[in-house]
Amino acid sequence: MTTTTLAATPPTAVPADTTQLSTPATVALGLGPGALMTAGFILFAPIIDALGFPPIAALLSAIVLVLVPTELGVLWWAAHSEGAGVGDLIPYRRGLPGREWAVLVPGLIVLAFLGFGLLQMVEPALIDRFFGWLPGWYVTPIQVDRIADYSRTAWIITLTAYLAINGVLGPIVEELYFRGYLLPRMERMGRWAPLVNVTLFSLYHFWSPWQVMARIVGLGPTVYAVRWKRNVYLGMIVHCALNVISVLIVVALVSSRI
Repeated sequence: MTTTTLAATPPTAVPADTTQLSTPATVALGLGPGALMTAGFILFAPIIDALGFPPIAALLSAIVLVLVPTELGVLWWAAHSEGAGVGDLIPYRRGLPGREWAVLVPGLIVLAFLGFGLLQMVEPALIDRFFGWLPGWYVTPIQVDRIADYSRTAWIITLTAYLAINGVLGPIVEELYFRGYLLPRMERMGRWAPLVNVTLFSLYHFWSPWQVMARIVGLGPTVYAVRWKRNVYLGMIVHCALNVISVLIVVALVSSRI
């Protein structure tokens, strides 16, 4: 009887009592944390530079000190307001059989790299045309021609933090917030919910606006898959894998020059 009930339930269904967010609330909650983090990035940059660390360390500091507390704080506030635990706010936790993990995870990673790769070819032109007025450290927090300006110790600390924060902590919190909390509360938008969600997620990266389209195209399939399978962990694994691979490429580049 249980099997029949689950099979008849639409994969994208959420509990009937899941609060649906208004459009202003959705936009504010989607973009607000990114705006605060970008402000933190700009504020921390001169401090980090004075301490002898590369600009990427300022971005990592903003993730830890601004972004993560803000997004987890929203979840805590929502849980407190509803008299529930944070885990109760996340309806997308349906289990997946091993064969689906084996197909979906690598497939979504490949689609993401294809999307990012194709659109990264136009990024230099976008930066030159629309964002050339931004300082170099903002556009490129890790500048190849300035790697030697920082000590080996500074790079080891920074790259270790980069792997832990950008590869694991940041993606997990972002997926918990955007796909675990916000996406189910956008179900009133129907099939447009994943597209709106990934668009807000892309726009909220105010520290790299030239990558908006790349993120929409690269991560869009993953967001649709999370909603389709009602499994937020799918998004976490794919997001972490993408970031870890990207970080390891940077680590290899920097390590060869220090």
